[in-house]
Amino acid sequence: MTVQQGAAKADVKIRTVRRVWMPLFVFGGFWLVLAAVEMAAGQPALTLQWVVLGVVVIAEAFWIRTFGVDLTRESAMVRGLRRRSVLWQEVQAVVRHRRLEGWVVRLIPESGRPVTLRAPTSLWGLGEAEYERDVQRIEQWWLAHRGESWHPVSPEAPRPPIQG
Repeated sequence: MTVQQGAAKADVKIRTVRRVWMPLFVFGGFWLVLAAVEMAAGQPALTLQWVVLGVVVIAEAFWIRTFGVDLTRESAMVRGLRRRSVLWQEVQAVVRHRRLEGWVVRLIPESGRPVTLRAPTSLWGLGEAEYERDVQRIEQWWLAHRGESWHPVSPEAPRPPIQG
């Protein structure tokens, strides 16, 4: 792979796409409308249930909307359930990983414990073109910023068999 000219000049933000969080937002709104209908019908217990459910789902949609990765010159700032920074010099590979529902991206650091990014994703075959574009962006960014001191971690030499 080659680094495209200008591919790594400014910071890049990749976030969860609309098709992931928008349905949650719509369902939350639906449940709030249902709460209004129940309130008009004089059902306060059901009203409270639908209001709580609607507010929780809408809050979750806004939270999921912030998931993703910020690509800076020094590191990949992973934004998911917990936020963390992965230095480019420590990243050994950027790989595509297949899950049951679709594809995700993983950064493989020197430690060997993969860091799975919450965005970009391809869910159930939807958004594959966007996913590929974002994966290539991340790969280009890594190649451009891993530094001159970067070197692949060599696998450990196989140990001789134990004789007993």
